[in-house]
Amino acid sequence: MKRLLLPLIPLLLAACASAPTEPKQEVALAPVDKDTICEREARTGTSLPTTRCRTAEQRKAAQEGVAQVEEARRNFQGLTTGK
Repeated sequence: MKRLLLPLIPLLLAACASAPTEPKQEVALAPVDKDTICEREARTGTSLPTTRCRTAEQRKAAQEGVAQVEEARRNFQGLTTGK
């Protein structure tokens, strides 16, 4: 049994050390303009931060969305409490 396994060990090690057959995909980063701001954010459930880059238009749209949600919440609370 040992005579059979000893010649197989180098083959197994060589198979593990071979290069992957799939080429690595490169991530294309968007060009950073003067109005683009990148922030590192901590996400819930992971200790790895992510980088988020947004333009001025995207930041403004996000702020408007937050304002709409807050307004809807205020209106809903006014309806339920009678104020």
